[in-house]
Amino acid sequence: MLDTQTILQIIAARQDFSDFKLVETDKQSYEMFFVHSKVETVRKAHSLDRQITVYVNHDGKRGSNSFDLNASVDEDRLKAMLDRAKEQAELIFDEPYVLPNDETCNVVIDSDLADAEPMDAAAKLADAVFEANSHSDCDINALEIFVVKSVLRVVNSRGIDKTQTKYTAHVEAIPTANGEDDSVELFENYDLASLDADWLRDEISARLDDVKARLSAKKPEEALSCPIVLNANELSELFTAIVNDLNYANQYMHVNLHSVGDAIQDNPKGDRLCISARGSVKGSASSNSFDLDGTNLTDRELVHDGRVVAGFGSSRFAGYLGKTPTGALGCVDVRVGTTPCEELLKAPHLELVYLSGLQVELLNDYIGGEIRLAYYFDGEKRTPVTGIAFSGKLSEALNTVTLSEERTVRGNYAGPCKAKIEGVRIF
Repeated sequence: MLDTQTILQIIAARQDFSDFKLVETDKQSYEMFFVHSKVETVRKAHSLDRQITVYVNHDGKRGSNSFDLNASVDEDRLKAMLDRAKEQAELIFDEPYVLPNDETCNVVIDSDLADAEPMDAAAKLADAVFEANSHSDCDINALEIFVVKSVLRVVNSRGIDKTQTKYTAHVEAIPTANGEDDSVELFENYDLASLDADWLRDEISARLDDVKARLSAKKPEEALSCPIVLNANELSELFTAIVNDLNYANQYMHVNLHSVGDAIQDNPKGDRLCISARGSVKGSASSNSFDLDGTNLTDRELVHDGRVVAGFGSSRFAGYLGKTPTGALGCVDVRVGTTPCEELLKAPHLELVYLSGLQVELLNDYIGGEIRLAYYFDGEKRTPVTGIAFSGKLSEALNTVTLSEERTVRGNYAGPCKAKIEGVRIF
């Protein structure tokens, strides 16, 4: 296998490239696989992924081509791949842009996983899952735990040489409930940036309650008419869609709905939205110090009190638009509201727990989804329901949103645990 220095020397020796970039990701993981509560497999894994991008300026334009480099490639094969990449790059006619330049760093993303032995961390997370697994008539059918050390390096021909080390854990669990004639299961997927066993224990316990409820859930006999309550998973999808609309790439290609100065809440009756894109959020496994171009990540508030105040994006598209690059920000941070979850859930509502997938279409002004499990609260009784769907106008839904004051971090999302939305149709 070619070492990194040899690869860089071979590429740098080429006089027919205007620029080049190497992205290298070195991952070491400790992995545990369980069936029910019995460990079936324990293994260590190591992978080294490399991607090379070559840039060729031609005819007043800029072309690029990327390819992956596997471990079996020798010098002759690499040179042939570079020749092919040059030919492909010459078929691309992008507007000229400049790569990030002249910066080096070696950073470690803060996490208590960095201080733990991978075997011990995986065992602690497994213990937390199985401590929660004390419900009758339901079980964790399968569990997979990965504790990962990931080292990312970005090098380019303009003096960028940056390295980032990140420690994360990935947990996949399948809560299952068995009835006399049927069984149901849920698939849970968590990316963690810290060794928070207490949080995982509580989360798995709640999901076991949900899978048991799903076994008994039925379609309501009559149509429901009430507000809906979204939880963190769906809020992540909703606000990520809004944030993505404000990416400089979408603005440059004229596929965005909103621009600076536009209102995403034109007549808010609930909380006014404040949404930021961030490079790093404490507790989020999506946190990074720089992006895959080597651009330092700079946090940016995008929406303030329901109105768009900024965009964000990579050095390339920021350059096209004459903006300051923020880098490709991966975390979404939403300001919490002032209503406690307990208060938010007091009036009749339908709390959505599992959807086939939240559908958010900004250009069509649509929000909706098929509901696999929800809890209907009529003011006195909380009943699990399934087999229904909801839909509504996104712009109207955003005008009615009430955000919880409690905050959570889930995946790339940091913000209110829950949000209530009015005016959607449930059918």
